[in-house]
Amino acid sequence: MSLASEVTTSQEANGDGAVRLRTRVRTNASEGRFKRRLAELGLLDRVETVEHYTTNWHWTGCGQGFGILWRDGTTFEDLLPLARL
Repeated sequence: MSLASEVTTSQEANGDGAVRLRTRVRTNASEGRFKRRLAELGLLDRVETVEHYTTNWHWTGCGQGFGILWRDGTTFEDLLPLARL
């Protein structure tokens, strides 16, 4: 069974023009379980921060998630394993 119900990755530019990637994952998994799965996929070492968020999507059975800011230099190609999250 998949750990995530939705995974969205976008680019963000900071003030000096550097582009970073940020991913939002909707899941009901605990933070520990979520991070263990990222480690299994070989992605945890690319994470700069993981932030918990809540949504009003509780009616879908997925009322929370995690926002990930990826380390500088991470590419969309590096994040392909997210498809197996």
